[in-house]
Amino acid sequence: MDQIDLKGLNVDQLSELVGQVQTEMASREKRRRQDLRAELERRVTAEGYKMGDIFPELGTAAPAGRRRRKMPAKYRNPQNPEETWTGIGRSPKWVQEILSERGIEMAAFKSIPMYQIHSSG
Repeated sequence: MDQIDLKGLNVDQLSELVGQVQTEMASREKRRRQDLRAELERRVTAEGYKMGDIFPELGTAAPAGRRRRKMPAKYRNPQNPEETWTGIGRSPKWVQEILSERGIEMAAFKSIPMYQIHSSG
């Protein structure tokens, strides 16, 4: 595995790296769960059962992906106010374009009031 010179990175670069690592870890964990579920379903079906026969609670529960609470948007595209982003996960294309066009890092983008959505609460 190639070594990354962490001391040569600034705080914004380290933050971006942490975000990429977290995203990759979450993706791999999701895939791992999907693979395990597929294997369980295959084995349960091979024995002549349905998943609900073995795990009755699965028959009424919503799929895991639907249980997540929708996070409120924190950032808005000033050129198209319908485009928003929560600030979590991979940034949308419009954010990447702003970073590129303005030559700024993610931390700077997040601190600019023009892009922030201020809750009225």
